[in-house]
Amino acid sequence: MSTTFVSLNLEAMKEDLVEYMTDENLDMLNEFTEEEVADCVLAIASHLLLPAKVVEHEIKEYGYIIKVNNEYKGWVSVSDRNTGTTGVSNTLYYPFYEEDESYFAGLCSLASMINEAWYHCNN
Repeated sequence: MSTTFVSLNLEAMKEDLVEYMTDENLDMLNEFTEEEVADCVLAIASHLLLPAKVVEHEIKEYGYIIKVNNEYKGWVSVSDRNTGTTGVSNTLYYPFYEEDESYFAGLCSLASMINEAWYHCNN
């Protein structure tokens, strides 16, 4: 699967992902815009589709490092370089997955897990 195809496929779901995050009122939206969180989720997901089992993504302007272990019973962690704290979100399934030939449920799962890890990192 080419990186261009992966990016276009996921990018087509961005508006729905933003709507999901707004409806769920993710805690991260107090610090980030919906678009920033969606772009982060899509960037991580595009690497997981290539496929990668572990992906690390840095949000440089905020000092956060997000790490995703996309294996069965995987996890998502968020670390704050400024404070040295880390929060982790665990799952009984996969942080990102395909369901009914669509990645939308997986994107929502990944966004929720990043949000949970971010919350634990900051509280």
